[in-house]
Amino acid sequence: MLFSSYPFIFGFLPIALVLFYLASRFSGKAGMSVLTLMSLGFYTYWYPEQLWILLFSIVFNYILGNWIQRDREHQRPGRVKLWLAIGLTVDIGMLAYFKYTMFAVENINALAGTSWDVGHIILPLGISFFTFQKIAWLIDSAWGVAKKTSFLEFSLFAAFFPQLIAGPIVHYKEVIPQFHHKLFGSLIWRNLMVGLVIFAIGLFKKVVIADSIAGYLNPMYEIAAANHGAIDFRTGWLIAISFTLQVYFDFSGYSDMAIGLARMFGILLPLNFHSPLRAASIIDYWRRWHMTLQRFIVSYLFQPLSVPLNRFVANRNLEDWAAFGIGIMLPSFITFFILGVWHGAGWGFVAYGLLNAVYVSVNELWREHKKRQRKRARKLKLPPPADPGFGERAFYHVLTLTCVLVGNMFFRAVTLGDGLAIFSAMFGLNGFGHAAMFDEYAAPMLFALLVIAAAIVAFLPNTQQIMSRFRPAVNWATWRNEAPALVRWQWKPNALGIIYIGFLLAVALVIIERGEAVFLYFNF
Repeated sequence: MLFSSYPFIFGFLPIALVLFYLASRFSGKAGMSVLTLMSLGFYTYWYPEQLWILLFSIVFNYILGNWIQRDREHQRPGRVKLWLAIGLTVDIGMLAYFKYTMFAVENINALAGTSWDVGHIILPLGISFFTFQKIAWLIDSAWGVAKKTSFLEFSLFAAFFPQLIAGPIVHYKEVIPQFHHKLFGSLIWRNLMVGLVIFAIGLFKKVVIADSIAGYLNPMYEIAAANHGAIDFRTGWLIAISFTLQVYFDFSGYSDMAIGLARMFGILLPLNFHSPLRAASIIDYWRRWHMTLQRFIVSYLFQPLSVPLNRFVANRNLEDWAAFGIGIMLPSFITFFILGVWHGAGWGFVAYGLLNAVYVSVNELWREHKKRQRKRARKLKLPPPADPGFGERAFYHVLTLTCVLVGNMFFRAVTLGDGLAIFSAMFGLNGFGHAAMFDEYAAPMLFALLVIAAAIVAFLPNTQQIMSRFRPAVNWATWRNEAPALVRWQWKPNALGIIYIGFLLAVALVIIERGEAVFLYFNF
C-alpha cells in the first residue's frame, strides 16, 4: 500500500482520518491509540510476519530509554553507558543481521572458497529508518534531551505511519511535545487543507515525474548493465541525468507526501529536502539532501568522531596535511562509508560513500584554502578576496552537479562493474561514437520530461517555499531564507490555488492507473 496508490488514497487514509478525529473527541489518549493501531495496521499490510520486529523494537527501546533516563537522573553514569551500549548493540545488530548478513556471507564465500548458506533473509520494511529513530531516542536519553514519556506516546512516535517506512527520521523533541498540545486531536480544517496541498505536490512529483522518467530509464539501464559495451558517452550521461532526476523527485516527492499526511493529523514533521540540486558545493548539497539522515549522521557519528580527533590534533600541535587528514578526512571517510552501506549492502554503495568522502574532503580543503587567503589578507592589511562572480558561481554549480551525477551512478548500480561501466562511458572511455541504445531510448518524451524536471529544480520554488505562509515543517524557520527560487510564488486558498492543486491531483490520479509504482527507498 504505497502512498501513491488507490487503496491508500481512497481507503486507508480517509478511514484513518475519520477514526482518529472521532476517537480524539473522547480523549487524546483514545485518538493516539487509534492512530497507533492504524499505523501498525499500515505496516502489517506489507509483511504481517514482520510486525514482531517493529513491535520488539518499540518495546525494547522504550524500556532501555526509560532505564537510561532513570539512571541519568540518579547520576549513575556507569549504568547509563551500560544500557546505552546494550541498546545500540541490539539495534545495530538487528539492522546488520537483516541487511548485511547475505552480503557478508557471499563475499566470504567468494574470498575463502567456502559454501556457507544462510538462506534468503527478507529485509524488514523500513528497518533502517525506524532503527535510526530508536538509536537517536536512546542517545538523546543518555544526553538528557529526551524526557520520560508514556508507552502510548512513544509507540505513536515510533510507529506513526507517514514517516515509518521512509522517514523523515524524527527526534523526540520534534514530535512528542506536539502530542501534549491542547489542540492535538482537534479537527482543524487548516491542517487538512495544508496537508492535502503538500501531499498533492509530492504525489505529482512521485507519480507524474519520477515514475514517468523511470519508465524510460529502467529498460535502458537493464540493457546497459547486461551489455557494458553498449554504453557510450551520450548514453552514459543520459542514464546519469535521468536517474538523478528520478531519484530526486521520487524521494523528495515521497517526503512531501509524508509531511503532508502528518499535517492532516495535526503533526509537523521536519524537512527532508531543500532544493539540494541547486547547491553550489558538495557540502551544501549534503546539508539539503535527505536532511534528517544527514542530521543523524552528523550528530551521532561525525561529531563524536571529529571532536576527539581534532583534540588529538591540537594536543600534538599537528599542522597542515596531518591535521587535515586526521581531523577532517578520517572522520569524513568513516562517516560516508557508513552512509554508503546504510543505503544498501553492495560494493556499489561502498563506492558511492567513499567517492562522496573524496568530494567532501576536497571541498573542505578548498574552504580551508579560502579561509587562509582571507586570514593572510587581514594579516597583511590587504583587501579581502573578492566574492565569487557570476561565472565562478556558475562553475561551482556545474561542478557540484557533475559530482552528484557521477556519484549517483554507483548508487544506482546493481554491481560495482555496472557503476564503473557507466562512469567510463560518462568520461568518454567507451568512445564518443554512434550508439544504437541511445537512439532507441532517447525519445522526445524523455527529453521533454528531463527538461521540465530540470526547469522545476532550477527555477521554481520547492514545496515548502510554495507553502511558506503555513509553516510547512517543524523546523521551517531555520530554512525559510535559504536557497530562494528565481520564481517566487506561494500557494493561497483562493480560486487559483484550488485550480492548481486540483490539476496536480487529477493528473496524478489518472497516471496512477498505469500500474503499480515502485519507491526506490523501500529497499533501505
